[in-house]
Amino acid sequence: MKLEEIVKDIKSKTDNAVVSLSGGLDSTILTYLLVEALGKENVACISFDYNQRHDIELRKAKTTTKHLGVKHKIIDIGFLGDVVKDVSAMVKGDVATPNVEDILGDPQPVTYVPNRNMILSSITASYCEAVGFNTVAMGIQAIDSYSYWDTTPDFANAINDIFALNRKSNMQIITPFVNMTKVDEIKLGLEMGVIFEDTHTCYNPDGELSCSVCPSCAERLAAFEAVGMTDPLNYK
Repeated sequence: MKLEEIVKDIKSKTDNAVVSLSGGLDSTILTYLLVEALGKENVACISFDYNQRHDIELRKAKTTTKHLGVKHKIIDIGFLGDVVKDVSAMVKGDVATPNVEDILGDPQPVTYVPNRNMILSSITASYCEAVGFNTVAMGIQAIDSYSYWDTTPDFANAINDIFALNRKSNMQIITPFVNMTKVDEIKLGLEMGVIFEDTHTCYNPDGELSCSVCPSCAERLAAFEAVGMTDPLNYK
């Protein structure tokens, strides 16, 4: 789908949105897209600190929102990191970060954070209502080799069914990338002038350096290669 078609589709659904912005590639490109479609005054961002190993993403999110001129709020939900630290490699703890080969074919790999997107979408919806907006936007992207149940169209549809129970606010969730690939997203980002240096993807970074071998790095590197460009991030 072309940029103008996606922008038109978003405009047909809403005139405002709160983006759940991790600082990663998907949600950053989504933030640019929503500013393109709705204007910066109609877009706000919310990020979450859950004691993730890759908390460099939060600094990248700050940089992006400052550049775009949109409101940004960071919420401390450290309880989530504490709850899942014994089962998820995504938070600071003793579970080792796997390479992409380690998780292929696993429907629930250790890179999964139990029920994370349910929690994030709920808090984002609360903030959305509080600021008088009606749309939650998430950059969930289902087409990859280790898809999670809470990044699927069925998940988004179920969340919308719950939001429909709201008796006063006409809440909804939109997921423009849910049927797109990373390659599709990067192409959109290039059209919009996304500063890819202001994103972060690695699950196990060493300061500003990405590891190059975790599942997220492998997917990102392959996507940039498919587009025919070099990822501007620094890798080990």
